[in-house]
Parts: sequence; structure tokens; C-alpha cells
Amino acid sequence: MRYDNNKQVQPVKRTAWSADTAVNLLLVALEGCALTMRFIGSDLSMFQYYTQCSNLLAAIAGVACLAANAGKCDPVRAHVLKFCACATQLMTFVVVTFVLVPMVSSTGQNGFVRLFLTGVMPVTHLLGPLLTIASYLLFEREPMPGRRECALALVPTLAYAVVAYVCNYLRIFDGPYPFLQVWKMPIWQTAIWFVVLLAVAAGLIALLWLAATRLRTRAAQ
Repeated sequence: MRYDNNKQVQPVKRTAWSADTAVNLLLVALEGCALTMRFIGSDLSMFQYYTQCSNLLAAIAGVACLAANAGKCDPVRAHVLKFCACATQLMTFVVVTFVLVPMVSSTGQNGFVRLFLTGVMPVTHLLGPLLTIASYLLFEREPMPGRRECALALVPTLAYAVVAYVCNYLRIFDGPYPFLQVWKMPIWQTAIWFVVLLAVAAGLIALLWLAATRLRTRAAQ
């Protein structure tokens, strides 16, 4: 049984070198290089950043999809993992574009250059998210996620937020984003930020689901 639509669905057959395979290979290669370089520069402290967590999830999802295309992994589970990765990568792209770039620009720096064209950020802030989203929307053909899978896609963001807030409260690490620095704001403001971040993540998951549904409906016609 696939998801919760009460229908038996056969996995989509793909050729060994389908466009889906090519995009996932490119995604895994780029993410692998970027994350390795980031690890060499900052070791495990890199995972303070939601960006690195979301890109690692995207790399894992890409590997799972490649394994599914080769018949080595359940395609439905790989598809759910890709949906979760796509949701977190979309969150990364939106927060960087509409929150962090303006914040950096307000200090007199070029926020776009600083956050999209520096170091490994062309991959982790731009190419990684765009490839993950494109591969899911344009090439994935497994059954659409149901409510349970959509809720599951919120778990990575929720887990990151809880861990980051606790670590900031205990002063294990600082930030790395201003809205996580709980000692610099009253409790009510922290609570508002927490709710807003989860609301944005949930909204992006819904948007992703709607976009994928519309594109698949058109492709099926």
C-alpha cells in the first residue's frame, strides 16, 4: 500500500541513465564536495547551521533515490526522504534570501555576494536547494505524500529548532542565527520566533505539495 490513498501503486520504471538519475548524481557530487570542504574548515561545528543539516539531508536523499532507481531501495521511502529534504532546502533558500541577505546588506555589505557567491555557499545556499527542488518537482513520479508524510517533513526543522534553542540557552553555542539567541530577547519573543519559523516551514511544505500535485496532474494529462 502506498501512502494513505488506499490504492496499490506500482513503482515507476526508470532507465539506468534517466534525467532523474543524472540530476541526483550531480546533487550528490556537489553536496559531497561542499560538505567535505565545510567539514575540513569547521569540523562538526558546521552542524550548528540549519543550512548544513538541510544539505546533508539532501545528499542522503539523493543517494537513496539513486539506490531506488537501481532497485536497491524502496522507491516510496526514498521519495518521502526526498520530499523531506526538499522541504528543508526550500526553507534554507527562503530564509537566506528573505531574512539573512537583507540582514547582511543592512550592515553595509553586499548580502547577495556574501551569502550566495562566497566559499561553498553557491552550493549550500543556491545550487543545492535548486537542484533538490527541481529534481523533486520535475523528475519524481512516485505517489504524492499524504498527510502523514507532509507532517514528517516538518520534523527536521522542528528538531533543529528545539536543539538550537536548548544549546543557545545552555550557551553550548552562539546562534548561529540572531533569532536563536534566546539570552538576547524576552521569552515571549523567543516563543514568537519559534512559532513563526515552524509556521513558515509548514507553509512551504504545503506550497511544495501543491506545486508537485499541479505539475504531476499536468504531466498525466
